[in-house]
Amino acid sequence: MTGPVFITLGGKERRLRYDINAAADMEELMGGKSLLYVLGNPAAAGFSAIRVLLWGGLRHAEKGLTLQRVGILMQEYMEEGGSMETLATKICDAVRKSKILGEEAAAAGEADEESGEAENQPLPR
Repeated sequence: MTGPVFITLGGKERRLRYDINAAADMEELMGGKSLLYVLGNPAAAGFSAIRVLLWGGLRHAEKGLTLQRVGILMQEYMEEGGSMETLATKICDAVRKSKILGEEAAAAGEADEESGEAENQPLPR
């Protein structure tokens, strides 16, 4: 499980990158819900959670990026045939690769990837 995670949004390939500050800001925007909890329960994550998680991964490259702008990018992505499932999977992969949730989450992602089960797997709690 090496290398960055990219997604094409708004006609531009963008890198999803997460760090501790992004994680803390995302948790605050999600009403204090733990990032580990939200990523471990993908079925419970709604549009607002996915939008916040995507914002957290994109903000490094676009200073001043707003949640509303991310919502527009998500809408365009969906209209171009993208799915929420693919978006959520890419976000989970990028968070795992960032190792902000520790080595256990990254190792779990590597094991799932090697067995072909990486998609749609929640992060370990």
